[in-house]
Amino acid sequence: MRMIRFVVVGCLVLGPGVTLRADAIWDLQAVDANGVATHSKVGADPTNPGNKVVIEGIALNRSEAYLDPGQMFQLYVPAEAPDAGGIAAWSGCFFQGGPGSQMWQDEFDRMTASGFEPGDRVRVEGFAAFHRGKTNINERHSVAPAMDFTISVLDTDVGMPSPAVIPSVGSCNYFDQTRAGGGELYQATWCRLQNVWIHSMPEGWGAGKTILVTDNGADTVPVLLSEMGDFDSYSAPTGLFAATGVFDQEDETSPFTGDYRLWVKNYGDLELAAVVPEPGSCGLLAVAGGAVLVGRRRRRS
Repeated sequence: MRMIRFVVVGCLVLGPGVTLRADAIWDLQAVDANGVATHSKVGADPTNPGNKVVIEGIALNRSEAYLDPGQMFQLYVPAEAPDAGGIAAWSGCFFQGGPGSQMWQDEFDRMTASGFEPGDRVRVEGFAAFHRGKTNINERHSVAPAMDFTISVLDTDVGMPSPAVIPSVGSCNYFDQTRAGGGELYQATWCRLQNVWIHSMPEGWGAGKTILVTDNGADTVPVLLSEMGDFDSYSAPTGLFAATGVFDQEDETSPFTGDYRLWVKNYGDLELAAVVPEPGSCGLLAVAGGAVLVGRRRRRS
């Protein structure tokens, strides 16, 4: 049985004279020429309640689909039109008692108490900070309850958004401050790369590994295979495939204008031999193991 806490959409009353309305996720992810966040609430003074961020969108994942629940929590929330972009809510055990501690377990239980599932419409309330090229909602590495973010379910089973089809590898592996293209355009959203193959596997193949994919033999982009996924049970694809996951960034050094990647949950999100025809061709042909594939196996994860 799912336990859901419903809230009023549109505003949050914190106290006398203090009302917060949902922030635009697209605005929160704005960056300067060095890839550093520019929104006034990012990194702002948390003692001012008006600096709290409120966002709404569709939950893309359970945290444990991507990260070890004994160590970290992360939920990705893409915006809904007319807003755009996406944002993550993150917390870690490193300032909450350490890996596997009761303190961290209590915190993890608190963050998941709403019972959200992928495809639910959620509201996240908390403080925003800049981290490795992106804006996250987090607790500023503090154990103070006032720094906690909260997650509420607004509507259940709305459905996962259709993944944004990235036109080519070369269209997402570069920095563009305006977000007309490049990795910043796809930040923290549900995306799909089509007609790619493995260019190289510097770390090898398996859960937690990063592979490089290409669609022309020259341009490449990393695909991170979730450490919690089932990739160790399968061999690496040897031909064309499509990959669906969350587009992410982890750039550890300034300028924060690189290290974009597609983070894939499970092997089932790699659609083997799924070939999308060029305009004007005869149709879709997707052959794997002697069978013609005409669609994607839908699964909750």
